[in-house]
Amino acid sequence: MKLKHKIIALNMGALFFMLIILGTIITMITDNYNLRTTLQYLENQSNYSAIYIEQYALSKAPNDFEVPAVMNTSANYLAAVLKESVKCRVQIFYGTELLGDSEESTSSDEAIRPEIAETFQKNKAYLISTGKNRVFYYAVPVSISNRYTYSLGFIYDLKEADNMMSNTIKMFIFTGLFISIFMMLGSTIISNKITNPIKMLNEATKQFSEGNFESRAHAATHDEVGELSTTFNSMADSIKDMITKLSNEKEKQKYFFDNFTHEIRTPLTTILGYTELLWKTNDEEVRDKSLFYITSEGKRMLKMMERLLELSKLKNYSFELNKSDSNLKKLIEDACDSMQYKMKRYSTSCRLELEDIIWKVDPDLFKQVIINIIDNCIKYSKSPVIDISLKHQEVIKLEITDYGCGIDLKNLESVFDPYYKVDQSRNSKTEGWGLGLSIVKEIVDKHGGHIEIMSTPQKGTSIIITLV
Repeated sequence: MKLKHKIIALNMGALFFMLIILGTIITMITDNYNLRTTLQYLENQSNYSAIYIEQYALSKAPNDFEVPAVMNTSANYLAAVLKESVKCRVQIFYGTELLGDSEESTSSDEAIRPEIAETFQKNKAYLISTGKNRVFYYAVPVSISNRYTYSLGFIYDLKEADNMMSNTIKMFIFTGLFISIFMMLGSTIISNKITNPIKMLNEATKQFSEGNFESRAHAATHDEVGELSTTFNSMADSIKDMITKLSNEKEKQKYFFDNFTHEIRTPLTTILGYTELLWKTNDEEVRDKSLFYITSEGKRMLKMMERLLELSKLKNYSFELNKSDSNLKKLIEDACDSMQYKMKRYSTSCRLELEDIIWKVDPDLFKQVIINIIDNCIKYSKSPVIDISLKHQEVIKLEITDYGCGIDLKNLESVFDPYYKVDQSRNSKTEGWGLGLSIVKEIVDKHGGHIEIMSTPQKGTSIIITLV
């Protein structure tokens, strides 16, 4: 069963249950009220009738001993008179003997009813019969001169009370049908308002599962369904972003793999070529030259592998730094000294403005950060000078600035991505695999620091590292 039909069925069931309970209670209250009213009426009439019978008997009898004779002859008359007054059948008993009846009795041997028998003990009593046509039986003792006790019985037809109860039940049935129609219409409208956003959410989820990552739920409600739609949209946005990132990462890996294949093919081709030449030549100079190039290309391949392993190691969350109190100024100077040969080859130099600072870092990795950044400045910027400053204010601030070609804004957003190179041409003569700055960022992040790059095309680039 669909949710919409469940809501309608639940509302209709609740309505019917409420009507049945309410109808039963009201019918019982109404009927009890009618019975109490009838009882009070008969009590009042019985008091009047008992006085009337006593006064009549005493007025007709010459003395108290003649009362039974008067009652025997006048019982039917008294019953008929009281019937006109009470508006119900009246019977007069003396003991178990029926003396008078306002209506003709069908049998003279009828059993004494319980309420009549109760009057023998000088008690008032009543009995209500059950069935289709109910009757209210009421009896009181009538004492004459405290010598003779008669029983006065009223047989009151409850036809009016039964009709009222029947009309009440009919009224509730018709009212229930009328309300049910409106309840069904209202439940349909309400259930549509509840289920339509769920249908939209279900449809959006189905489309999303089929690969339509632009599918979103549009629920204008401010209830739990609206919150669920908002949560679904947030989840869909996150999944879409994740898929986009994975796609971009896949593209980068493919680009890197293509470049890596191209890069590794060149030294392998060189090594194989010079290896074949070694087998064919006896010229000592040629052999030395071949061995030099084989060694050079082999080292280049080894460096490439080391960079890849380095980045993989840094991205491992279980990797631990070996921090110690280190002189940052000395680490930077050592890094610059190790790059002197390459700086001379590219006709560039470093200008240092360093404060003497002791800080807890991993000395080998921190030195590698400096070397990688200087190496990038040398290779890509072609700057005649590289400025390096180290200051300790509220935080440790290391700034490395070159005055070369700079990086445009489009490339600036991706320079820290693995495998990314500003010059993406496969035939580029610039060495490298786009891993240097990615390694730098990973090391800085491991130290709990922050790295920022600012650049202006044709003016230069500044890399700012802060340690806290």
